[in-house]
Amino acid sequence: MMVHVLKHELSVLRSTARAAEQRLQVYICVGTGHHTRGSRTPARLPIAVQRYLLEEEGLEFTEPQPGLIRVLLY
Repeated sequence: MMVHVLKHELSVLRSTARAAEQRLQVYICVGTGHHTRGSRTPARLPIAVQRYLLEEEGLEFTEPQPGLIRVLLY
């Protein structure tokens, strides 16, 4: 479900960037999983979002700090 929302938002932001003919810097806050049940379990959301960005959107990203993903849209 979360990926569906991300897909929609990226589409809207990409359209905005194209209309303005500018690159758009987008930050996606995914958290670090500190509140995930069973604290030994690695956070699943960051991994799912990163995989989606690379495999489905073909977008490179950076992680300026844990739990925060930075993407440039054109």
